[in-house]
Amino acid sequence: MTSWEKYKYSIFNPNVLSILRGLIGIALPFLILRPSPAAHLWAFALFMIGAFTDYLDGWLARQYNLESAFGRWVDPFVDKILILAPLAAFAKLQMFSIWWVVPLFIREIIVTFCRTGWLLEGESIGAEMLGKLKFVFQMITVWVSFAYFLLDPYVVCNVATDILCCVLPYLLIVTAVLTILSGIIFLMNQRAHFSSEKFAKFVLAVGVGLLPKAPGTWGSLLGLLLVFLTRWNVWLYGGTFITLFLIGAWAFPLLKDPDSDPQYVVIDEVCGMFVTFMAMPLTWVTALSGFILFRVFDVFKPFPVRLLERIPRYGGIMADDIGAGLCAWIILFTVFK
Repeated sequence: MTSWEKYKYSIFNPNVLSILRGLIGIALPFLILRPSPAAHLWAFALFMIGAFTDYLDGWLARQYNLESAFGRWVDPFVDKILILAPLAAFAKLQMFSIWWVVPLFIREIIVTFCRTGWLLEGESIGAEMLGKLKFVFQMITVWVSFAYFLLDPYVVCNVATDILCCVLPYLLIVTAVLTILSGIIFLMNQRAHFSSEKFAKFVLAVGVGLLPKAPGTWGSLLGLLLVFLTRWNVWLYGGTFITLFLIGAWAFPLLKDPDSDPQYVVIDEVCGMFVTFMAMPLTWVTALSGFILFRVFDVFKPFPVRLLERIPRYGGIMADDIGAGLCAWIILFTVFK
């Protein structure tokens, strides 16, 4: 049995380890936010295991030639989950402001999205040196946050917690600067890829529109997810909507001879969901109701939504979904406000 065959279906397959690391990252906020010291210790132990698998899967992939296109995508993706999930939980506990975490989320989402689009084109773009450095500082910041979080309840460790309390703000500053700067430099270095028609299609599809079944539904679900992530701040909510609208306006002219409303274009559904839930209380009832109402208006396009569809090119693509969102919003506002 060759080394490749030995590890292909093993727990030590790099892709399996990457997925395990992602699951650990998802579990961390639930453990951190529980009012239980045992849960907090489990969270720290799992984080350390996740950090070790980050080294192990890379070593195995190189040592036994187990590299794959999926691995090149999933490895940095789950790294971001492992880092950002606990930081968001610590911010929720008011260890530091959530605004330290928001730029990290924005940078990682944008870079991961672009990398995914380029990977689908056959372009595998690895991390640059500054990107690796920011990851090291992100990891150290999470370690220090965990240390402060675990030691703070115990009076005997006052000196240690005082030191950690002084160090953490500076770590956050350096981490935020490196994260934003590395993202800007990465995108500038790869700017030649932005003019590709395939990448423009990926942008207009917001990734999910390229799925073979029900692209509009997937786009609406993604829009609902983004609504949940940004709804806590009106400026972030409005800024995300405007950014998506403008990105779509930039990408659409890059298409060569597009249909009047290509099926894979779902950035309009994402924006429509933002309109549906503007200034609305967000609960599971309103979320489900708004999603269903928006899909009904978007699919059947009753008057006056159908009239908006006649606007040419990108304007019409976006206008009818914004109109569907407004119709859904009127009903939500009437029932729940």
